[in-house]
Amino acid sequence: MSDYDACPAEYAAYVARREAGVPEGDPLGILPRLLDLLGDVAGRRMLDAGCGEGYLARVLAGRGARVTGIDLSPRLIELARERGAGGTADGGIDYQVADLSRPLPEGTGPFDGIASYLVLNDVDDYRGFAATLAAALVSGGRLVLALNNPYGAVIRGHVADYFASGTVSPYRGLWAAGIRAHHRHRTLEEYLDAFLDSGLRLAKLADLEWLSEPHGPDSLLPDGHRLPRFMLLAFDRP
Repeated sequence: MSDYDACPAEYAAYVARREAGVPEGDPLGILPRLLDLLGDVAGRRMLDAGCGEGYLARVLAGRGARVTGIDLSPRLIELARERGAGGTADGGIDYQVADLSRPLPEGTGPFDGIASYLVLNDVDDYRGFAATLAAALVSGGRLVLALNNPYGAVIRGHVADYFASGTVSPYRGLWAAGIRAHHRHRTLEEYLDAFLDSGLRLAKLADLEWLSEPHGPDSLLPDGHRLPRFMLLAFDRP
């Protein structure tokens, strides 16, 4: 069961604040780099892996992609279908409920490209997740994942010991918004091994500064110190 099934309305409101303002807005600073690594998606079959209520799926559809969005949460998929693409219920995005840690339902895929926006840290069976996405990607296709930087888990208090793989802790910011979701910690080595062992080739690792990180007394780092809040991993299938 998805953590987000218990609070779909609160999560949808949280994402709506992210979308507010400019088109394809993202105060976290993730989306522009993610889209750049995906390249031109127009006319391509794209999977939004862990689509939630459709934030990234709508962006991809707006760029001309043929999008399938898959998520574990039936309630978030229901909200995604209500919105469709561009805020309309007939946007043409194919939304499905499925566990991406297991093989895709028959007839789903393959995909020219796969994107996943802050989902990997929510997944219990990250190796199954990696294997499913790798199997769903065509030869020459690209997978791009945005995740919380594993090294930042220590600074942000998710773990005291970086090597304590499998530690589960609350996302404090989400809990403050009424969203009882949990962070699953894995080391960067474990994540890389999972995707490389699935037959993918690492194309890019990018550290991303969190654009809205507070400074001064509310910062988690001393003044003058910087640490990447997020990370992008891009893989190609040979």
